[in-house]
Amino acid sequence: MSLCRICLFSLLTVSTAAVADAVDINLRDNSAQLQYFASMGRDTLGKAEMHAGILYVDKRNLLADLGLMVKDEIGMNAPGFSVGVGVKGLTAKAQNNNAAALALGGMVRYAPFPDRRLGLITSLYYSPSIVTFGDTDRYAEFGARAEFEIIPQAVVYLGYRWIKFGLEAKSDVILEEGAHLGVRIIF
Repeated sequence: MSLCRICLFSLLTVSTAAVADAVDINLRDNSAQLQYFASMGRDTLGKAEMHAGILYVDKRNLLADLGLMVKDEIGMNAPGFSVGVGVKGLTAKAQNNNAAALALGGMVRYAPFPDRRLGLITSLYYSPSIVTFGDTDRYAEFGARAEFEIIPQAVVYLGYRWIKFGLEAKSDVILEEGAHLGVRIIF
């Protein structure tokens, strides 16, 4: 059974009530990403969130991922800061090379104003060769964005994304690099 199927089956069998869902779409001239987020409630670890997404760059570059993240505010000592840690399984076609990975990562969000409508977010995921499969031997993803909450159910943002695969027998492939414009709708 492939790694992606194991991750998908594991996440689908978790029984929890969904609290809120969101759809996120971001675009740039040569790529489009669509993601679905499902809040899985709150426990002593923080707010759990599952996501599934697809990034289309062109016929030779495509990435699908499924992940789980736990995030929460840091607390009174660092107002406006929230952090998250997570894991995601992904499968990709990067310049006709097949890849699959289990990546660990995290995110930091800073809201500089008390109303928290404006947010600055960075995220980082990494997968070393031990949990990267196919034609690749490592995976790295970095993202940064500035977002603004228009209304409680809609957020617009300007972001930057960099995704790189290390190939076993060839030079590394940058699947995606550049700025994008997006919207997140919560329902």
